[in-house]
Amino acid sequence: MPLKVCIVAPCFNEAAIGPRFLAELEQVLGSLGSPCTILIVDDGSTDGTVGVLSNYKSRAPNVRVEVLALPYNMGHQQAIYQGLLAASEGEYDRFVVMDSDGEDDPQAIPAALAKEASIVLIARGKRQEAWWFKLGYFIYRKLFRLVTSRSMSFGNYSVIDRRILQAVLDKGFTHYAAFLSKQKATTTTLVSDRRARMDGRSKMGFKSLSIHAFKSLIEYGDEVLALLLKGFFGLAVLSSGSIAYILYEKLFTNNAIPGWASTLIASLLNCTLLCLGFFAMGLLLSQTGVRRVGSRRAASVAERPSSDEHS
Repeated sequence: MPLKVCIVAPCFNEAAIGPRFLAELEQVLGSLGSPCTILIVDDGSTDGTVGVLSNYKSRAPNVRVEVLALPYNMGHQQAIYQGLLAASEGEYDRFVVMDSDGEDDPQAIPAALAKEASIVLIARGKRQEAWWFKLGYFIYRKLFRLVTSRSMSFGNYSVIDRRILQAVLDKGFTHYAAFLSKQKATTTTLVSDRRARMDGRSKMGFKSLSIHAFKSLIEYGDEVLALLLKGFFGLAVLSSGSIAYILYEKLFTNNAIPGWASTLIASLLNCTLLCLGFFAMGLLLSQTGVRRVGSRRAASVAERPSSDEHS
């Protein structure tokens, strides 16, 4: 039997480029022959995106388009969650998450669906970004690897099966890509170059991109806590050794103690206490703070007159 596929694509203020995105995606999916649904998750757009995309009519008989209009702007990650939650009610075999700004190349979908793994990560190849973005992304990847000992070379663009979807909905996430990287399931990676955005600009500024990057570390909270604990013990040993050395020099030798020694020790002690404090706070949050991810549908999916029903 052919796979039944649902494409979940969050969007925000894409009235100008949304039809182009759908047309290109529809062309790729039409060639598959499998029953496909494109679920556009409108994240509180203010430019009439919902109306424009609701009127889009698919020309491929195996492809239909639905629009899920969120009641307000929930953020990109929550839009993904709400889209997957809505898609879970359909009888789909695979779920594709991709951005709707044109950077994710739809041509990668057939090859990704051909993989038999539970998770197919569509890694980023060449990027069409400004130099400062590439530099920031390079630094982020190094930091992520330092903390988690894992590589982050992919974003939201991915394919999951229903078993992984259930884990997504049960556990929730703050960063979808990082969440997938933690799952103990058969995983494979497919490289696809990132294209330029259809409208030529990003809706995320430096602040938003930075917050999004650091949210990935929340998914690895245990690893961050372990790093803080190691830092505490390391600084504690260093501080104790420094204090013992200075006391020895002062009590048992005639050597003068440098004036900066006391400042250095105080700084080490402060850093030690900070590590301990952050560790304790993180441990408390991990025990009492349930992730703030919606567990219910924020809006209903309205079917659009886009094509014939799937058989």
